[in-house]
Amino acid sequence: MNLFRNLHRNTSIKTKGVIYVIILILVIFLTVSVLVMSTARKNLIEQLDQFHWSIARKVALTASDALLSRDYGFLMEQIRQLKSSGEVSGMKIIDKRDVIIASDKVSEIGTTDAELAEFLKHRGEKFCVPARNGADILMPVEIDRDLLGALKVSFDWDAEGKRIDQEFGRTIRQLLYLALIIFFLGTGGAFIVSRALTRPIIELSRKIEKFDKEIYPQNGSLSSFSYKDESLQLQDAFTRMVENLRKYLKEYKKISEEREKLTCMAAIGQMSAQIAHETRNSLYAIRGAISGLEKADSLSEAREYVDVIKDETREMTMMSDDFLRFARTPEPVIVPCHVDDVVQRVAELLDPDLEDSKISVKKVGQGVPKVMADPTLLKQAIMNLFLNAIQAMEQGGTITVVYRVAGDFVETVIQDNGPGIPEEINYKVFQPFFSTKIYGTGLGLPTVYKLIVAQQGEVDLEDSEIGARFMIKLPIVKSRGA
Repeated sequence: MNLFRNLHRNTSIKTKGVIYVIILILVIFLTVSVLVMSTARKNLIEQLDQFHWSIARKVALTASDALLSRDYGFLMEQIRQLKSSGEVSGMKIIDKRDVIIASDKVSEIGTTDAELAEFLKHRGEKFCVPARNGADILMPVEIDRDLLGALKVSFDWDAEGKRIDQEFGRTIRQLLYLALIIFFLGTGGAFIVSRALTRPIIELSRKIEKFDKEIYPQNGSLSSFSYKDESLQLQDAFTRMVENLRKYLKEYKKISEEREKLTCMAAIGQMSAQIAHETRNSLYAIRGAISGLEKADSLSEAREYVDVIKDETREMTMMSDDFLRFARTPEPVIVPCHVDDVVQRVAELLDPDLEDSKISVKKVGQGVPKVMADPTLLKQAIMNLFLNAIQAMEQGGTITVVYRVAGDFVETVIQDNGPGIPEEINYKVFQPFFSTKIYGTGLGLPTVYKLIVAQQGEVDLEDSEIGARFMIKLPIVKSRGA
């Protein structure tokens, strides 16, 4: 068992394929050879036996004519020809008196033969011991069932055995030639098939090894394996890749958690710096207004400073609200709803701003299914996108809302025809505190991102030749009652 296991591991699939085919060919060849040789030998013996009987019948026919005509010269001539040709080794013919009338030995003519006499006594019953035992053939000589005599034909069984061996050897040589042809064809075919089967395995092993090295460059290559079986190499490479991938994912998770902590701390620091900056500017303005208020000589002048304080206080309040909305996204209440209803509500709320800015709203494809979303949070997200579009189109324009179904989702595209967003800063639009506006806090689009993701949706900035093009993706309602 251990020997077989070691052979299995230390032999390539191509080599094992060739070995297994050779073994299979040998087993089939031996089995077929045994069957063929046994059948061939049996057929040769049967053919030889039939040949002997045909000679005996031919001589019996000639002997019947000779016994009737008492012309034994032709019969003797036939016996000499048969013996000289090697077809028989001896022959005797007796008449009804049990006297030998013809024989390959002239000295026996006129004598008797006990075996033939006994055979003739039993009315010429045909019998013959199997040829492999070297038996003679005894046959009655008769015409129309009238018994005239009997004959005995003897054969040279040593010569007959050599003849059988020659024919048998010829059959064996043919089998060997056939075995050689099958061996070469089978070996070549096994090598080609094994190579075709192992090539994808080897390629896959190399790809796994390459991927494994990308994760852990210090790992060894496939050449370091202690066995040559390609399937075992693939199994080992895959197992090692899975283990290294688990380690990599574990380390990546740890690094991601640390990075998330650092990102959170950085965001808090950036938010604190932004708050401090905006608050300090407003406080400078308020302090200046208070100082001016203390020095005011008239009521109207004092009111101007009070208005400054009110404006700065309002700006600080709005800024605080933006930070609070971004920092504390409410828990969504997911219900079936139509996105177009939410868009229509936003358009109604912003109708004064749209009218003042000379902006129209165009909707395409309203007949889409309901989606699972929080209408309140969705309204806030869409309102932020509408407000950005209004601020971008200072000379007026059109906000186009396109609804489309993509698999199990409804995609809502909101596009304006303003100046658009430069391609080089596309990846920054959803980052907190990034803004291209002079007085912007940089929390509008990040807030949109948080609101949509909180509803198990997606939001993305798509490429557009004109204006900015945002796509919101939300799942379609699957229940029948929606």
